[in-house]
Amino acid sequence: MRGVLVSTLAAALLTAAPSAFAAAADYRFELAGQPQKSGDGKNVISIKLVHVPDGKPVTGAIIVQSRADMGPIGMAAMTGPIAALGEQPPGTYRFEVRNGTVWKRPDNWALSFAAKIQGEAGTVTGNVIVKLSP
Repeated sequence: MRGVLVSTLAAALLTAAPSAFAAAADYRFELAGQPQKSGDGKNVISIKLVHVPDGKPVTGAIIVQSRADMGPIGMAAMTGPIAALGEQPPGTYRFEVRNGTVWKRPDNWALSFAAKIQGEAGTVTGNVIVKLSP
C-alpha cells in the first residue's frame, strides 16, 4: 500500500512539474511601435508584454530587470543606460534608452527584460531587437 502511495505521489509530481516551468514560455515581449526620439541621444521605446495563448497584453507586471546592449552587431559588452518610464497604456511598458552616449550612428540594439507577473511562479524573460538612432 505504501509503495502505491509513493508511486502515485511521484507520478503526480512529475505530471505537475512541466506546467510549473511552462508558464514563463507563455509570455513574450514585443515592440509596440517605432522608437521615438526624446532628446539628444535618447529614444523612448514602448514594449508590450503579451500572453501568447490568448494574444492579450499583460497589465500590472513588475519589470525587475532591463538591459540595453549592442549584442545584435557583435558588441554585447557595449551597453546603454535604460530607465523605466512606467506602463502607458495598460499592458505597454515604456523605457528610455540613452544610446547616443555610447554609439553615434543608427544601429540594432537588444533590449532584454525580466518581469514578475501576478499569479505566475517564475520570472518571465525575453528580449526585443530594435534599431535606435543617436
